Amino acid sequence: MDSVPRAITSAIIKIVIWVIPVILLIKIMEKNSPFPYLGLCHNFRKGLKWTGWVSLVFISFFVVLNFIVLDNTIDFQLGFNEWLNIILLVGITEEIVFRGFLLKKLMDSFRFWIANTITSFLFVSIHFPIWIYKGLFEFPNILSSIISVFVMGIIFGFVYKKSNSLWSVIIIHSLYNLLASLFN
Repeated sequence: MDSVPRAITSAIIKIVIWVIPVILLIKIMEKNSPFPYLGLCHNFRKGLKWTGWVSLVFISFFVVLNFIVLDNTIDFQLGFNEWLNIILLVGITEEIVFRGFLLKKLMDSFRFWIANTITSFLFVSIHFPIWIYKGLFEFPNILSSIISVFVMGIIFGFVYKKSNSLWSVIIIHSLYNLLASLFN
């Protein structure tokens, strides 16, 4: 199978495994409409304000870290699979599950910071198989990856709470993945 069909197959699998079950849970268990429940239908303007500020911080961080501290170069050679599955769909699928559904449900039972911490630990845990598969699960280097993903989960949850818009977090997550891919 060449790369475009493989990328499309991977995208379909992500949607089937991550998004469709959440939509069904919201419709059946919550007896609610999925898009408003997840925060995909409101506060878009407020979300854009948060998106702008957090994006500016991320871009500044990546530029300073990679160009000044690490003396890295930027690699614009991203393939179709990276654009579709890592930059576009990962932000959508992971944010629907972790911030749109899990964080929202946990906030029914816990204060925000406890719910956000639990969600962030779960967010870290889904990255373990990827790190193991890619041979990146080696100490002590894996600790920086775990801390980075945990902190990103905390930031994503905070932005979701403040903006009450899942779109803001989806855009920020996708931007983060784009920056990580460019400076990889």
